[in-house]
Amino acid sequence: MNIKLFISIQIVFLTISLYISGFSQSQVEEKNYFFVDPLVFYSKDSAKARLDVYIELPLENLQFKKVSSTNYEANIDYSIRIITLAGKPLINETYTETITNSINEQRKLNELSVFALKQFYLLPDKYKLFFTLKDKSSLNEYTKEYGFEVINFSAGNIEFSDIMILSSYSIDSSGKKEIVPLINNNIGNLKEFYIFFEIYNFESTPQSEDFVYRITNTTTGKQVTDGNLYFLIQPGISNYVEKISTKDLYIGDFRLDIVGKFNQKIYVTKFFTYRWDWFPISIKDIDEAINQTIYIASSQEYDYMKAAKTPEEKQIRFLKFWRDKDPNPNTPKNEIMIEYYRRVKIANERFSHYVEGWKTDMGMVYIRYGEPSNIERHPFDEDSKPYEIWDYYDINRRFVFVDYTGFGDYRLISPIWDDRPKFRF
Repeated sequence: MNIKLFISIQIVFLTISLYISGFSQSQVEEKNYFFVDPLVFYSKDSAKARLDVYIELPLENLQFKKVSSTNYEANIDYSIRIITLAGKPLINETYTETITNSINEQRKLNELSVFALKQFYLLPDKYKLFFTLKDKSSLNEYTKEYGFEVINFSAGNIEFSDIMILSSYSIDSSGKKEIVPLINNNIGNLKEFYIFFEIYNFESTPQSEDFVYRITNTTTGKQVTDGNLYFLIQPGISNYVEKISTKDLYIGDFRLDIVGKFNQKIYVTKFFTYRWDWFPISIKDIDEAINQTIYIASSQEYDYMKAAKTPEEKQIRFLKFWRDKDPNPNTPKNEIMIEYYRRVKIANERFSHYVEGWKTDMGMVYIRYGEPSNIERHPFDEDSKPYEIWDYYDINRRFVFVDYTGFGDYRLISPIWDDRPKFRF
């Protein structure tokens, strides 16, 4: 069962729903058994602020047991414990869930997640949240700690809620808005992402305000992009969604600040990452990865990537190249990139001798066209050098390789004249 969380935003309030869908979120590099995103919002109906705890549980990490001829079950407990920085315990809640999958769902566990939302009300302070997941079948237990702050929203005339990162945002014909939270805060699989936040105007009249968003690499401290934001903020609570392109981002960890354009006050900060969880492990060096695109990139695309002056710019151009090639940009994985570098890896394993396998003629053909339909090997024929014939029946192509030296260096006897970008996928 794959449950996708969506939030229908009305003019001043959120309606939260769960429904079954094929939606799944991506995971970051290390194995994650869950993702948790605690977000704080002002509550006009309480002296306390509202804490929304968004939870994603990837199903591939749970142990399912077959309970019938058609169904599988996983049984879990998860708990939320919140304390002040001084160690005072405030909340300790445990939830029990049984997750049931069909046979078809069980076959694609890596695409499925369960989502949940829990709400609490807290006074202004700094807190620690401990989330624990226990898999009752495997008896494995995992805990992570998250820090967050509840501000005094009435301290200023204009205040912001926390920022929620969205993987998608849409408005239907009736004007109803639908947002999909990106709970893992990894925007690496998106060409663009959205941020949702609320602004609270405690004055009795509308306020005209200019803001700037700035995105900074937290490792280097370098600002990578920014943009202007202008709001006419009505009294009370206003909801906003802003779209941000990922074209200037590269693999790393980032901080997004919304800052007053004139007073330079940082109103709200959000940390996020840019990772491809499925990024081919064979890629160790950005220059080598660009070199290896030689069999799929046009000369213009290849030269453009090679001409980048800094490692960051090389990453940006490299990632954009593969995003533009993605056959299914709305799915978490870039299938053509995965397949391409899988072939590079296999070419290195099969055809390397005094040069890397991907640089050989056999490596080139294998990377471009994949597994041959048939291979004829002639290593010991009389009166001829060792040679191989590769046939690709579905595209009506034949390639003949000859080892002129006897050292396993098979050369293609006829060059490939067609365009480099043609890639058999």
